[in-house]
Amino acid sequence: MMSERGYHHGDLRNALLVATTELVREHGARGFSVSEAARRVGVSSSAPYRHFPDRDAMLAAAALTGFRELEERFASLPALKAFTDTAAQIATEYLRFAREDPARFEVMFAHGIDKTKHQDLLRQTFRVQERFEATLSRCLRSAETTPRAAELWSLAHGVAALATGGNVQHILPEARISALADSTARAWARGVQ
Repeated sequence: MMSERGYHHGDLRNALLVATTELVREHGARGFSVSEAARRVGVSSSAPYRHFPDRDAMLAAAALTGFRELEERFASLPALKAFTDTAAQIATEYLRFAREDPARFEVMFAHGIDKTKHQDLLRQTFRVQERFEATLSRCLRSAETTPRAAELWSLAHGVAALATGGNVQHILPEARISALADSTARAWARGVQ
């Protein structure tokens, strides 16, 4: 939107982040383009560069929003005493989060985004890992917490990626897909104990 005084848009940065997620939903992270996001928002193709240095920075900013939402989700989980219940709760909530908005999930883990080049995003992923660790620390010795949290995150992510990618629907009915994270995490937890 142009005014007589030049460029103006109410909240271009956030509008671009919304457009980024919409485009990923439609075309995948690899099909996302800055110029298409600008067109969606109704600004020139150069306007996004006032807020983001490049395409990866736009994807990283959208990913950062997703990781913040994931941290908030895990912060609100109730404390459980049993390790198997805790593991199942984490994995199930992770799957639910991923399936609520697969585009958000894809942006968070888009291939090619080097988190070391986006320090805010890197710090936020560490905060999510710390949230996993804090939740598991109620049931594990502290020396085991970090590697076990990484294992559980990997397991939960694998189930979520398969489910959001449409890679288990041909072998499992919908009800079993929803229960897959729970049963897998419980099996893992029994092996850890």
